Amino acid sequence: MSTVNLLARNCTLFTTTKALDEDAYRESLQRFVDFKVGPFLASGGSGEANSLSWDEVRRVYQIGVEVCRGKVPVYANMPEVRSAQEAIDFSRLAIEAGVDIVNLYGPASLHGYRPTDGELTAYFDEVLTAIKHPVTLAPNPIQGYTAKAGLIADLCNRYPQVESVTLNGLDGDAYFIDLKDGLTRDVGMNVPLAGSLHTLGLGATGLSCNQINFIPRTVRHYVDCYERGDLAVANQIYADLHRFNRFVEQWRGARWQKMALKVFKLPGGEGGLRKPYLMPTDAEVERFTTGLLALGLVEIDELARAAGLGQGVLVQQAPAR
Repeated sequence: MSTVNLLARNCTLFTTTKALDEDAYRESLQRFVDFKVGPFLASGGSGEANSLSWDEVRRVYQIGVEVCRGKVPVYANMPEVRSAQEAIDFSRLAIEAGVDIVNLYGPASLHGYRPTDGELTAYFDEVLTAIKHPVTLAPNPIQGYTAKAGLIADLCNRYPQVESVTLNGLDGDAYFIDLKDGLTRDVGMNVPLAGSLHTLGLGATGLSCNQINFIPRTVRHYVDCYERGDLAVANQIYADLHRFNRFVEQWRGARWQKMALKVFKLPGGEGGLRKPYLMPTDAEVERFTTGLLALGLVEIDELARAAGLGQGVLVQQAPAR
């Protein structure tokens, strides 16, 4: 049985008229359940949460709980917030829906705002005093700043409802080690793919990897190989995932994920992105598809065949790994 939690910020899916596509969303979440992946619901990036209404965020939480609760851990993310009260309100919405854990960011960096250590501590003190439900803290630099490891460790030590810290966007080992050194109690550490061969060995308890929205079996295989000590294969898959990530990062955020869902005819692919995102041009989609197929990943090849993509493209690939 796996001891590493596999997590991902899952896509929110829309119909062609840009309404929330509940049926496709359920299918997408079921893929997470099938591969034993815990979803972060209503994430600001992959989940396009800042384009969702309050009622849509509630519905995303409710559907996530309906499909996943009791099978995999259900994490609630939320749109970027401007204040502690907004974070509290979204947290309560998620808790009412029945999620297992609430993911907490700091306040958004709006109009150049960068919180001081005192302001950030006061923000989390207010939120964590109001919310006693299990939470994970996310010092993600995509917010526009990075909370110091010592500050996050202090919050973990003082608030027992903090069950883990999620370190997406923080590549390398230094932050992980500094945070771990500052902890006085056991707190889970969810790490990104980058550097995970080190951080899993250093005691990370979870892997948060958005590639799961498209190639869940490959990521699951990476974790399984690592856990059973098959490091030669784990290293090869890690390299493949790194190449994949380096390629798709040309289309940051939800763009590459929605293109992949559309091209490979996965649930919700036809609905695409919701504004302010726009789907890339046909030429970009073609370049994206050709580049993915050229990576030679077995799971991508299989998805291409299932989607009926032309064999003329497939034969040009590098040998499958």
